Amino acid sequence: MSKRVVVAVDLQEPKPWAVQYALGLAGRLQTPLTVLAVATDIGPGAQVRDDQAGGNVDARQRQWLDRIMKQGRDAGVNLELFLAGGPFSQAILEFAGSRTDIQFLVIGVGAAGPAAIALSRLHQVFTGEILLVREQGRITNLSEMPIKTKGRES
Repeated sequence: MSKRVVVAVDLQEPKPWAVQYALGLAGRLQTPLTVLAVATDIGPGAQVRDDQAGGNVDARQRQWLDRIMKQGRDAGVNLELFLAGGPFSQAILEFAGSRTDIQFLVIGVGAAGPAAIALSRLHQVFTGEILLVREQGRITNLSEMPIKTKGRES
């Protein structure tokens, strides 16, 4: 089974810079890209493929996802879309924990940065590389960040 790049996207606040980075990474590595699009308005734990997702996202979100799919096709990247429901961090945990073929997990972060507790839990269930992408193009590998767990840094 080939390894893949996954980019996790919160459809309420999509981070296009993370998707652009993931498209470029998948293209350079010549590996498939999975877009994990998380919508909070469908039930937690729901994961459906793109062809089943039409009624679960609003028109603005659908347009955004269509643009991403087109960018992937234009770049020659084999792109797969999964739609998940529930809280963003929980959807990532469930998806990453259920797959063994993920080499890189790309997550866009805003000015506030990622939630340390969620990252700590993700780091426990996911053995691949977690790449946090900021708007200005700065990439942080989660393994380079000190993560506090139960009063100590790891």
